[in-house]
Amino acid sequence: MIDWILIGVVLIWLTAATISDIKTKEVPDWLNFSLIAIGLAIFATKSILEQSYWPILHSLLYVGIFLIIGNIMYYTKQWGGGDAKLLIGIGAILPVYPSLLRNFFNSELTINLPVTILINLIIVGSVYGLFWTVFLIIKHRNSFSKEFKKIKQKKKQLNKVLLILLLVGILISFIAVKELELRIIFSTIFAIPLITNYLLTITKAIEKTSMYKKMQTSNLREGDWITKKIIIDGKTIYSPKSTGVTNKQIEIIKKHKKEVVVKEGIVFIPVFLIATIISLIYGNIFLLFI
Repeated sequence: MIDWILIGVVLIWLTAATISDIKTKEVPDWLNFSLIAIGLAIFATKSILEQSYWPILHSLLYVGIFLIIGNIMYYTKQWGGGDAKLLIGIGAILPVYPSLLRNFFNSELTINLPVTILINLIIVGSVYGLFWTVFLIIKHRNSFSKEFKKIKQKKKQLNKVLLILLLVGILISFIAVKELELRIIFSTIFAIPLITNYLLTITKAIEKTSMYKKMQTSNLREGDWITKKIIIDGKTIYSPKSTGVTNKQIEIIKKHKKEVVVKEGIVFIPVFLIATIISLIYGNIFLLFI
């Protein structure tokens, strides 16, 4: 019965979070916090029924681990607050694989379930991010092309230096190394700086053409990322280095500005739903690559 409840709650909550993220680009705090609370309550009950500390300790352990990971992703601006809190909720409610599912699936779980979910989250997120990037480039192809050329022009000298480095590296590897495989490896290493620079240029062009938008200050929400520093009466009210605007800052900004430019992230919550379902049905998809 407990396993059925766990699976039902996880699927319902993650589906609700996905729908909310797609519609509003936000996941309500009550949804995330209730998932954490339900997970801890279920495993506390399980500990009482089994007269063992292990069920609740497993849940608390992964709440703590995912709290650290979620905060790292949040404060480095890779994720929004909703993403980080949802990860903690998953840690609370799925610290172990539901034994009930072993009757239906032969999951490849070489490591425990929370780590499997995290690995699948990275893999699915990478593929999802790549498709989303291509979609944004195609959707905004005209403005993206102009912005890409503008940024590339600013980096013209750097690109020349990196290209020369690549050519010199290839030349050295072909003169000094006889094995073809080693030549390819060394050439690839020398190509990394140039490729990275172009990827950063693409990312910046996508951000400016697809993710920056003007917003009425009356519509600002806590956690929104405003792109420019806001100074009012000589005092810095908001800095883009912060992790998002606070409710207190919003109230001040609304009194002095009608609109601001905010940066929107991609809709990422669907990745949590997909990665969790894959983990429960199949297991670690990294095994497909080895």
